[in-house]
Amino acid sequence: MRVMFFLKAVQTNIKQFMQYRNSFLISIAIHPFILLVNIFLYRSIFAHNGTEEIKGYTLSEMIWYTAGITFVWIFIWNFAERRISDYIVTGDLSIHLLKPINIFWFELYSAVALRITGILLEFVPDLIIYSLIYPPDFLTALSLLKFVVVCIMSFCLFFLINYLIGMTAFALKSNSGLNEFVYISMNLLGGGLIPLDFYPAWLQRVCDFLPFKYIFYYPIQVFLNKDSVSSWGSWGEIVLAQLAWIIGGFVLCHLLWKVAIRKFCAVGG
Repeated sequence: MRVMFFLKAVQTNIKQFMQYRNSFLISIAIHPFILLVNIFLYRSIFAHNGTEEIKGYTLSEMIWYTAGITFVWIFIWNFAERRISDYIVTGDLSIHLLKPINIFWFELYSAVALRITGILLEFVPDLIIYSLIYPPDFLTALSLLKFVVVCIMSFCLFFLINYLIGMTAFALKSNSGLNEFVYISMNLLGGGLIPLDFYPAWLQRVCDFLPFKYIFYYPIQVFLNKDSVSSWGSWGEIVLAQLAWIIGGFVLCHLLWKVAIRKFCAVGG
């Protein structure tokens, strides 16, 4: 049943993409334009500084770092926080609790189906077009494969964070403010705007205690095939750290959900 649901979800998401194909085509056109803007921007910055590297990044790596941010978002994006919040606020959660499939797995399968569609129709075309505009001389088939693996882990971690945010609707009338705060923090402290190497040492240490850099910073480092993560040992440490955060997030989701549902049912939800 789960396999059939998953395949149906993939089919549904592809149909939705086709229904909004004009928006999809606009997105495909805008992304290369953004890349061109970044090329001119970073060329000017490097020329002004008269250097070949800034904080350990070459011109090519800085240009592709910004592209890597887009790629990571394509891999991880989902609406779990919004969907869970809506179920709770509207009362539709009661209906979902009667379904034969657990709501967590229902949302996870839906999110995976959404991202498979995104990878096929956004990531692959973007990577090809970007490579034609500004060839990534650092990229290898192996580093690309490693990147895909860590992005899958990033997706799982991001989904769990979103799921936890959605669950706050049990206690908060509106969790949109919390959602924005987490997203801003994730971008600032996870390398979703600029590399963490540009931050002062004390702020980098703060980032070490948060899961956010395992969503953006490290996957992009793998994509750039940086020396610090190019070995199998270094890459394995990243994957294990991601796995640890995922397990912790899954356990937390499970425990908080049991408590919240118990109270939800007790008040007649």
